Amino acid sequence: MSSILLDKLDEMHDSKAAIYLPDKDCKIYDKDEVQAFLNLDEVDKIPYIPEERDCDDFAAELFGKFAGLVWTNVHALNWFIDSNETFWFIEPQQDKIAKNLENWEGYDIKFFIGR
Repeated sequence: MSSILLDKLDEMHDSKAAIYLPDKDCKIYDKDEVQAFLNLDEVDKIPYIPEERDCDDFAAELFGKFAGLVWTNVHALNWFIDSNETFWFIEPQQDKIAKNLENWEGYDIKFFIGR
């Protein structure tokens, strides 16, 4: 799993992130099943309140359920790896799954925490 994360950082031209993995093996998820879960999950329905219910709180909700946690220089969101060893970001406030960050989500990964 760490090699997949290191490859993702290399792809992003970002090599300074810390990687925290709780287990030797990674939990792997089917992307379609993750999207189906997100469609049913209520995390994205939680009202956004700056400093009280903001990005880190949304990301913590999904981290507690299944997904890893990632912090950029400006944002907290989630991630998972699928059975093809593809790395995916999850934007928990929008139930969006993407291979890459959007500009507003930041560019400098601070750390990954695995699940």
